[in-house]
Amino acid sequence: MISVIIPIYNTGKLLNRMLQSIQKQSYKDLEIILINDGSTDESEQECKKAEINDERIRYFYQENAGVSSARNYGMKLAQGEYIAFLDSDDEIDTNYFEQLLIACKNTDIAVCNLIVESNNKEELSRFEMNNQILTSTEALNQLLTRKGINSGPCAKLFRKKIIEDLYFPDLKVYEDILFVKDAFKKAKKVSVINSVAYHYYQNEGSAMHAGENTPSLDIINVTEQLLKFEDKNKQLSPECIYITFSHLYQYVQLLRDNDSEKSRVFIKEAQKIFYKNYKMMINCKFFSKKEIIIYTLFRWGWVYSDGGFWKVRRWNTIHS
Repeated sequence: MISVIIPIYNTGKLLNRMLQSIQKQSYKDLEIILINDGSTDESEQECKKAEINDERIRYFYQENAGVSSARNYGMKLAQGEYIAFLDSDDEIDTNYFEQLLIACKNTDIAVCNLIVESNNKEELSRFEMNNQILTSTEALNQLLTRKGINSGPCAKLFRKKIIEDLYFPDLKVYEDILFVKDAFKKAKKVSVINSVAYHYYQNEGSAMHAGENTPSLDIINVTEQLLKFEDKNKQLSPECIYITFSHLYQYVQLLRDNDSEKSRVFIKEAQKIFYKNYKMMINCKFFSKKEIIIYTLFRWGWVYSDGGFWKVRRWNTIHS
């Protein structure tokens, strides 16, 4: 049996889309766990209605505590040999569970394609790889370089024994990559299949979408943890370190016209990471000489974007 964990927060109008795609699944031996994370819309009514109509559905309510708390609660309740995580406002292919289960029979985790789409089903991006079996290290490289494997728990099937002692950290964003990273680290083998897809719709309020003007300091927290992990595990590709630094710097660049206190704090904390881990950065062969110069200047308060530098504190611009 597969335990399907679905955290829900104010997605009552969209929940039926996911539930209908579950009803159409070719594989039927499912335990569907709906965790309402203190929604204030019609989510509770929709969940109770679904529970009446499908005996496989178990509905639970908790006071609002975030998507990590909801997923952790669901994991405690799960009774299946396998666990799958879905977001309440997305959709899955008809043979999603059947194909993932077949792939997971001789491995610890199975991963499928993830397609990012707009609400009118326009494809925005995708994560996909050819059918193959990866070692733990190979899977981590794909995850941490943000290439073929998406960072979230969706589009994956986990053996319960692999993740039963793991938990999603109490963060607003990027809590998922830390969980998946730990799961891949524990796994001996990870199957990748190209035959089915998870359809992620980029909605406001989605478990994977955070629409704030200033990046959350959780990004700083996660970046520090990833760099520490990547530095410790020397078997990983050094490209993982490169991508982690570059990803953080991209957030800094977005703050050029944001003079808020929150943005200043975020930049200051990002600078600390570049200071603390400078040796790791300059020893990584993936950085070009230009990038090393740009990131070195960032340590001293200069940010490069749009062909020029701007000063963090004064927000003055000088052109290169």
